[in-house]
Amino acid sequence: MNPLYLQGKAGMSVRLEGPALSIATLEKTRQLFPLTRISRVVVSGCVDWKMPALFACADAGIGIIFLNEHGEVRCRWLGKSKAQQNIVQQFVILLQRVDALLRYKNWCLAMERMAVRSASRRLNFSDWQVTESRVFELWVKQSLSGDWVIVLKFLEGFIVSHVLDYLGSLGLDSSCEYLMGESINLVEDLAQLLLWDFYPVLLTWNSRSEVIPENEEVVRFYQGRSQRVEHLLHGLLNRLHQCLLGGV
Repeated sequence: MNPLYLQGKAGMSVRLEGPALSIATLEKTRQLFPLTRISRVVVSGCVDWKMPALFACADAGIGIIFLNEHGEVRCRWLGKSKAQQNIVQQFVILLQRVDALLRYKNWCLAMERMAVRSASRRLNFSDWQVTESRVFELWVKQSLSGDWVIVLKFLEGFIVSHVLDYLGSLGLDSSCEYLMGESINLVEDLAQLLLWDFYPVLLTWNSRSEVIPENEEVVRFYQGRSQRVEHLLHGLLNRLHQCLLGGV
């Protein structure tokens, strides 16, 4: 199974055709993508989706992320979980304990400090051990030339999609609103933590070329790091589990 990235073009539409998504554009003949081979879908720009195609993705446990032309997340489409064992539900139960919110916030802060130190060390900061996250984040965005900040936004959207897919394999679906609320938003928090790992490599990429890469090139860049993303996700969730269990 692989992610499906759709770059919106004039006249692009997505329909359900049998057990597959049918993608059609004005310039090309239609392409068929079997649902059984799609892990998630990332849509950039304007694409006309037919409701049967959306419902088929939901029933197959395929999450869809819609990004605008600037790479910002517009909305998410979650379906049934593909997990046989609902590990996410275990997190929901643990997070309902009296002291869980405090433990969760402490975990977020600790993981952010670790991520910032790692990123600043890779960028050869002399004060990497005491680098402040907000100052560092601002420095990164100011260091990116021209419209390269848009590339950063697209990467952030890709990460959100990846996190949703990963958590979906553990039991996250549209019924888990508790994990995507105001006080606890596990998807957004994980995505932000993972984004720190992309700062050094993105700055290096930008230093080699000021030309804004095409969307397809950004996709290849992200996919080249997808295994590392899953490795980091696994580690973050393990640490969260340990943190929530700390008071047992």
